[in-house]
Amino acid sequence: MPRRSGRLLVLLSLLAVAVALTGAQGSDAGSIFRVFLSDGRAIPSYGESAVVGDRLVFTLLVSATAGPPALQLMSLPLPSVDLPRTQRYATSLRASHYAATRGEADYAAMTAEVQRALDQITSIADTKQRLDVAEEAKRRLLAWSAEHYYFRAADIRELAGLFDQVIAELRAAAGESRFSLDLRTGFAAPVSEPLLGAPSVRESVTLARAAAAASDVVEERLAVLRTASAVLSRESDVDDLRAGVARDLEAEAAADAAYKALAEDLAAKADAALRRGDVEGVQGLRAVLAERDQALGARRPAHAAAIAALLDTKLEAVRIHRKALDHYAAVRKGLLEYERRVRTVMSGLDGLAPILAHIRDGKYSSYDRLVRAAARISELSHEIGSIQAPADLADVHATLRSAIHMAAEACSRRRLAVTTTSDDLQREASAAAAGSILLTGHSRDQLVVRLFPPKIQ
Repeated sequence: MPRRSGRLLVLLSLLAVAVALTGAQGSDAGSIFRVFLSDGRAIPSYGESAVVGDRLVFTLLVSATAGPPALQLMSLPLPSVDLPRTQRYATSLRASHYAATRGEADYAAMTAEVQRALDQITSIADTKQRLDVAEEAKRRLLAWSAEHYYFRAADIRELAGLFDQVIAELRAAAGESRFSLDLRTGFAAPVSEPLLGAPSVRESVTLARAAAAASDVVEERLAVLRTASAVLSRESDVDDLRAGVARDLEAEAAADAAYKALAEDLAAKADAALRRGDVEGVQGLRAVLAERDQALGARRPAHAAAIAALLDTKLEAVRIHRKALDHYAAVRKGLLEYERRVRTVMSGLDGLAPILAHIRDGKYSSYDRLVRAAARISELSHEIGSIQAPADLADVHATLRSAIHMAAEACSRRRLAVTTTSDDLQREASAAAAGSILLTGHSRDQLVVRLFPPKIQ
């Protein structure tokens, strides 16, 4: 036991010395985040980026020699970004900033806490309690490292190794025959990305053009290029860059015009095919869209998708219209035959229109005229009852029968009103006459519409 206690004191002394010696090392910090494209180019970002849905949002930084850098908010689709590398760089930059600011002070506070734990170990008589204190000190040491960007990871690893030796001795002194293996002893700091310096004007503009090319949002692409152009307008010896950005802007303007013309052309052709009920004509326009989009370099995915969606809508409409046209062709003969048979009924109602208007308006009509009108309405009711309407005109036929029924009610109530001088019956007659006139006009309008080929809805 004396030999083991002596060895433990030596180990504790070595650990205390190691803690004391790891005191004043520093680290440089970067200042600009980076968004890494899939091809490896590192776009400078002012502040950190954020994943929003399927996009990465960040503030593009364009350096300038005269005045502060220009900033432009933009987003990129995640497939165009090396997200793991972008996140590693952000972590490395935060770690660098931490090391350059609070790292050493925090590390000093942590090592002081470890030193207090070591002092406590040497003052505790109970072996098991000493072991618990040592294990807790090591756990807190490793936790501190993980929570502080693995600052001074090599030193932490060395201290953890010395703690392992102390713990092993304490376990042996406690009589433990089986030692547990703490896999965190050999902890490894995550892979870090080397920090890059601030980009020059030339480099940042070149990267801004790359970011614009990777963007699938036209408005953002134009905004980035205009920001770069504004920066270059204040710089000297950058004629080649100015010309390049100008070409990019011209290409974007040309693409806008080309896709606008494409949309108008395909929409006009789709409308013409829709009027003809030409399903195959609209279907063929999807192939035309794909071919012309490729010819334009597929520069406007969102525009192409919008045109495709429009064609899909037109295709659904033309299918519905084609179905209606085919149905009309199948039932047209029956529709015309029905119109021929109800023509006399419609003419009869037209002949009754003057007296029905008098009843509606409360004007005078002789009793004999009312009797004759009622007889004529009875004939029309019998005639309409003998006509079988096709299914497509069942609603028109029902409306027409309702018009005749209300005309009969108008004449009947008007006759009763004359004999009883009842104002209530007069009002009922007026309402029935108004309803008959309205329904007659509605049935005629609907019949005329059904007799012609269906229009596009």
